[in-house]
Amino acid sequence: MALLPPDEHHQKAIQQLYFYKDPMKSEEDVDALIEWLSKQPHLPSITDRVWLKHFLIGRKNNLQRTKKVIESYFTIRVEVPELFDNMTSDAEWIKAAIKVGKMCVLPKMTPEANRVHVIRSIENNDGHFSALNMCKGSFKIIDYIMRREPIYGLIFLLDLKHCPLSYLLNFTPSLTKNLMRCIDEATPIRVRGVHYVNPPKFVARLVNFFKLFMPIKIQNRIVVHETYDSLYEYIPKDVLPEEYGGTAGSIEKFEANMIEMSKEDDEWYRNMPKADLSKRPMQARTIDMDMNGTFKKLEID
Repeated sequence: MALLPPDEHHQKAIQQLYFYKDPMKSEEDVDALIEWLSKQPHLPSITDRVWLKHFLIGRKNNLQRTKKVIESYFTIRVEVPELFDNMTSDAEWIKAAIKVGKMCVLPKMTPEANRVHVIRSIENNDGHFSALNMCKGSFKIIDYIMRREPIYGLIFLLDLKHCPLSYLLNFTPSLTKNLMRCIDEATPIRVRGVHYVNPPKFVARLVNFFKLFMPIKIQNRIVVHETYDSLYEYIPKDVLPEEYGGTAGSIEKFEANMIEMSKEDDEWYRNMPKADLSKRPMQARTIDMDMNGTFKKLEID
């Protein structure tokens, strides 16, 4: 099932956003972005007006902030290739990742026009969990959405039912910190919530630790749900899969469809424009993405 477009109710919610701008009035801003990109020797010259407009909306129609996120979007992919390279659907890391977890975007928007990105670990896996691969999978899904529609808001739903402590400890402090920086600086998305369901007993303390590496605005939007009833206060049943008490359909079907639909982007990834940092006029701030930090000494009872 493809992403369902916003209906009349969603459109009204979108128009009530304080940064809403008539799409026709955004054309001048898109012109300005195209002209700006043409004058940046280290950035690719992008003329895809729809894609650029999605960046604008994601940055609340603020032209200067949009330029900044486009700059980061391209430069980070050169500076940190391990997080963004080899993104076609036949990549070996994807084959390894789906043995331990699955991802998808739910077809229907929430009433506030937010998309819901579901990440869950699976039972009886025979693979090795890699937090790096999970991060890459999320960025791939964000790219998938961005190529098709503006992201007015994104909700992360993480199902920890089959998630041992070792999986979460694989998220080193460095990776967690820099993941948040990539989401905040190099993708034009508004994180409207991070919701954990089916949490093991150790999760509450670990989530509090993760919060140390997150912006305050995201910290305040993290919720750990002991039951699905509290989840429905944020995501209605008609948006959620049957496995979470919803009526939207099967999560496994959505995940299978996501894998198939993502193949549509293979050619785009193979020919994706890249930055040439050797031509960058001035040395921009380098985003530190080393993965040397560790949680191994962290004690959780």
